[in-house]
Amino acid sequence: MTMLFGIGILGMFTATIASIFVERKLRENRGMSAFTLEDHYIICEWNHRAREVLRELRADRNTEATPVALIAQLPEKPVEDERLFFIRGDVNEENLQRANLEKARTVIILGDDEVDANARDAQVVLSTLTVESINPGVYTIVELVDERNVQHCQRAHADEIIVTSEFSSHLIARSAMNHGISKVVFELLSSRFGNDLYRVEVPPALQEKPFLEVMAEMKRSHNSIVLAVHPHAGKAVLSNPAADYQVQKGDHLIVITDRAPGVLLATETRRSQRTDN
Repeated sequence: MTMLFGIGILGMFTATIASIFVERKLRENRGMSAFTLEDHYIICEWNHRAREVLRELRADRNTEATPVALIAQLPEKPVEDERLFFIRGDVNEENLQRANLEKARTVIILGDDEVDANARDAQVVLSTLTVESINPGVYTIVELVDERNVQHCQRAHADEIIVTSEFSSHLIARSAMNHGISKVVFELLSSRFGNDLYRVEVPPALQEKPFLEVMAEMKRSHNSIVLAVHPHAGKAVLSNPAADYQVQKGDHLIVITDRAPGVLLATETRRSQRTDN
């Protein structure tokens, strides 16, 4: 009797615990949970472009384990990814709070392919306004169809605005005039092979130096090509600055390299330590 009673109690206890975990997993897969994520990405809407964005994030060594919250009107989580957290519904204040927008690193707002171009861009602008009203400090990247709606996203304080049709048209035109450019651009934009584009801090040893010296030293020491300088204090990016342009402390470099920014900075730190010693 004692053995049977003990086994029964243990079985009931095990089944209860298992059911709790199963229910929790089902709620997460159906997008019914809230999450306390930090320093994460938020993707708004799900389509083939969102799938490609997620694939690129996972292919990069810096973001392969970074949490990503997805807000979309889907019946369940679209892909198997342990670090993807699904929230079912529209992009509104409640669901953004469930994604812990206040602690997010970047928000990517994509268009809904199920509606026409005007309605799609209108939703993107509205989502941008909602995001910026909750957390003005978060970095927002938005996707538009019509270039005429760029000014609306600018008024909503979007940090980067990408007009997909315009970008594709420019790339096709450049490839027609200069064969092979699209292949180079594709390699630089993909984390799955070849060299990549990165934004890195100016190494301490290169601060207050002319751009020509910075470019030569980055190539010599890190095998990196400097394309542009992003000045501090939110100024516009300078592509191919003048040779005597002074790179300041707090600036960032846009570089082509086969190594992640963390590797570059770690290498520079070790070099500085050896110099100090």
